[in-house]
Amino acid sequence: MELFIHELWAILVESSLWLILGFGIAGAVHALIPREWMLRHLSGGGFWPVAKASLLGIPLPLCSCAVIPVAAGLRKQGASKGASAAFAISTPQTGEESIPITWALFGPVYALTRPVVAVITALIAGLLIDASAKNDGVMNEIEDAVDDPDAVGLTIVNAGDADAAVKPCCSSKTPVPAKSCCSSEASKAEVSCCDSTPAQEHATVGEKIKIGFKHGFGTMLIDLAGWLAVGLILAAVISAALPKEWIEQNFGHGIVPMLAMLLIGIPLYICATSSTPLAWAMVAAGMSPGAALVMLLSGPATNVATMSWLIKDLGVRALVIYLATIAATALVAGLLFDAFLQGFVHIADMNMNHEMAASGFGLKQGAAVVFILLMAWALGMKMRQWMNKKGWGTTQKPKAGGCCSSGGCGCSGG
Repeated sequence: MELFIHELWAILVESSLWLILGFGIAGAVHALIPREWMLRHLSGGGFWPVAKASLLGIPLPLCSCAVIPVAAGLRKQGASKGASAAFAISTPQTGEESIPITWALFGPVYALTRPVVAVITALIAGLLIDASAKNDGVMNEIEDAVDDPDAVGLTIVNAGDADAAVKPCCSSKTPVPAKSCCSSEASKAEVSCCDSTPAQEHATVGEKIKIGFKHGFGTMLIDLAGWLAVGLILAAVISAALPKEWIEQNFGHGIVPMLAMLLIGIPLYICATSSTPLAWAMVAAGMSPGAALVMLLSGPATNVATMSWLIKDLGVRALVIYLATIAATALVAGLLFDAFLQGFVHIADMNMNHEMAASGFGLKQGAAVVFILLMAWALGMKMRQWMNKKGWGTTQKPKAGGCCSSGGCGCSGG
């Protein structure tokens, strides 16, 4: 138990400062990039919408489940199947909060490899899905999706269209009250993922800082706290329980551990941030960096919720292409990384952190204490949300017609 606590503290000392920085950047991106601008640039079919969807998914702070309503919203706005799928792949595979911690635990080459491979994977999958749908009456399917009152997603009213009717962002086409959170006339002080873009565009610098802070250290942290805690604890367990020689001699290199990581990663829900300490622990115990990369690439972009959305909105054929592309690209990336870039991996030395902790209290140790307090608060809020959902606590009564009354996005931090 003592060794486990030492390992957990060492991992927190190494990663907390980078995690805090990552959540801060995630909040800044949320506050500064208007969603309506994103939807406008990703709508339509062809190569460029797919390419832009692949690239713009990288900086957006959305995890695997949170990306579903946004990707579905792109589809409703007229984006092709390929562009929607590309966005759903690249966004959860990497993000602001995952790249800094990857840099801290593995070094810059490994950290930059993740977004590069994510973009390549998303681009290939998007183009293949669009190519397979060319003869399937795509425009009719888009019109059916727009007319479907039960379709899940975000419908954003263009800021420049003064005559556009107010549409709800989270549920059906039913008109909503002017003051609901889905209305473009909602108070500019109330900003959530259901608010219209103009309210965010016209916010002052102070309001944008508040919006970014609330999203990065509120919504995002609460959403990821549980999985991040599991990832950190599992990493400490592996570091404390498994000697390096065991994984290196029995499960370290070659195609077999990569296939195993693929089989584990695809059905399992692991976000890009929480899976990083787990991957570090496996590499530190002797697994090849390429095998860990396979898990980091396959896990975040695939889970049951994502697959359900793919079948509903894009079809079974798109799901097969989606999963096959992720699996094949992850395996190829893992093999190439081990063959050519393995020497550039710099695994964080936790023994050095133990020595630093014994010698004094510095910036990294302070960041670890702050992050522990933030995690404790976020886990408490997550527990409160769960209790409210079960009817064991006091719940806030949703406004009539608001996004929370329809079970829409942004009402529970997920």
